[in-house]
Amino acid sequence: MYETVPQKRLISFLLCVSLLSLTAAFFFRFRWEESQRREVQLRQQAYSQLVSSVSSLETALQKARCCGTSSMLSQMSSQIWREAAAASQALSSLPPETEGLASVQKFINQTGEYAYTLIGRDTALTGQEYDTLTSLHQAADRLSLELLSTQADLGQNLHFPQQAVSAGDFDTDAPEQEDYPSLTYDGPFSDHLDQLEPLALQSLPVLSPEEALTQGAAFCGLSQDALTVTGETQGTIPCYRLEGENISLLLTKQGGRALLLTDGRALTAPTLSPEQGAIIAQEFLRSRGYANMCRSYYETNQGTVMVNFAPVEEGRLLYPDLIKVTVALDNGTILGFESRGYVMNHRAREFTPSALSIEEAETLLSPLLTVKRRGQAIIPSAGAKEIDCYEFLCSTSDGAECLVYLNTQTGEEENILLLLTGENGVLTA
Repeated sequence: MYETVPQKRLISFLLCVSLLSLTAAFFFRFRWEESQRREVQLRQQAYSQLVSSVSSLETALQKARCCGTSSMLSQMSSQIWREAAAASQALSSLPPETEGLASVQKFINQTGEYAYTLIGRDTALTGQEYDTLTSLHQAADRLSLELLSTQADLGQNLHFPQQAVSAGDFDTDAPEQEDYPSLTYDGPFSDHLDQLEPLALQSLPVLSPEEALTQGAAFCGLSQDALTVTGETQGTIPCYRLEGENISLLLTKQGGRALLLTDGRALTAPTLSPEQGAIIAQEFLRSRGYANMCRSYYETNQGTVMVNFAPVEEGRLLYPDLIKVTVALDNGTILGFESRGYVMNHRAREFTPSALSIEEAETLLSPLLTVKRRGQAIIPSAGAKEIDCYEFLCSTSDGAECLVYLNTQTGEEENILLLLTGENGVLTA
């Protein structure tokens, strides 16, 4: 029996409706899945920002505990306030039903508000205020660890573990703080601003490629036929590029100073200790004409040790003039050399006599600090300026170490660096 025309049209219509419905279902399913992926992505970004901000908040609170002058306290308090604001913004992007979110938000807000009350004050902290900063730092440290441990569940069952940590009670205009339930190595000042021109190269002659080859080979301890001039670089420090087997060297056109050396040979099992490697690095510098270099901090990595050195003049450590040397721990050969800080900043300096003694400066340190070593150093500051400072290596009652820099003219704290000692070396924050 044949179907009538109306029946065929009805069947076609129903098929079209079904196809459109199926297409719409797939479309809206795709849009829903896409929105879910976007939501997870935004949650991941917010959480990553939260982890970073709380880590910076913890570091700033630690430094605030080490402040002995009102100007540095104001600087650190401003940083705490900014990091708390960034953490609070990240928290606002997380799902409101996140377990423990409200308590974390309250702690972050009140920490920021407390720090805000310390900005611009011209009196020293009281013992109770130091205790408050200590409690806040301990709470922020625990929160940072909790965030890192929770990160594995990111985008899934995100929550803040309900392990009670107390930030202590303190007096501010904010509501009373309640118990809250719940980081490439570089030496200090190695990332400072460069000068407008390489000061160490001023008045030095410009080398020809042949002269550069002679000086480059001598620096590497190789014969001239082991290297070839393969090109030139421009920029702030124009250089010749010299290359040989596994070796690449940038040598400044003006003056012929080694700027960057790398040796990419394969390494074997270490036979030397990092201390032995550091001694080899210092002897290498001496043999290449870098006298009075003081060893600073180091890092070990995959069979090598990289050591920071700075010149010493008139008892002052010149941090802007940093040189880094990398030594292979299998046979003690030099694998790396980097002298940008030295080339950009080293020159004859005139030093102003200190207005206060190092003993007088020491009395200005935070009472929470115990001095382990003291000295004098030139450190870089904002705007490519330099400051003559007393350098104090200090420890706190909980075993933390820091470097505090006090201006030799005014006694003001110019910088505080936290020392983080690990199995691979010493880092600063």
